[in-house]
Amino acid sequence: MQDNEVDPLTKRPVGDAVGEPALQELRKLLHELASALDPFPKFMDLTYIEAVEVEPPGPPDPGRGCIVVCSDGELREFVLRMIPGPFDTGGVEQTEELNDVDMSPGEYAAYARAAIHELETIIEARRQSDG
Repeated sequence: MQDNEVDPLTKRPVGDAVGEPALQELRKLLHELASALDPFPKFMDLTYIEAVEVEPPGPPDPGRGCIVVCSDGELREFVLRMIPGPFDTGGVEQTEELNDVDMSPGEYAAYARAAIHELETIIEARRQSDG
């Protein structure tokens, strides 16, 4: 390796160490904003799920499901499953799940920033309607 070449394997830990405090600040801000929303919005008008859909800028990842920020400030994947049900209810029932999601630091940062923007928008709209 020449002196002017950069070895990404030696730089990755440095980048991770530099980025970790920023991720912690994003996580902290998400928790603070979520706790400031009372009541927290209901997802898709489901009275029992408090969540806001989050879509970061850029093209969507086809392998990533519906990511939401929940009332505890955590990012989760919303999963809607259709299962066979009684014939008198149309033959189909649905179940909803909020699952923990593994993200790279870059993905988390993108989704957290989008979630922060969504929560700030909701808080601002509520302030304007109250004022």
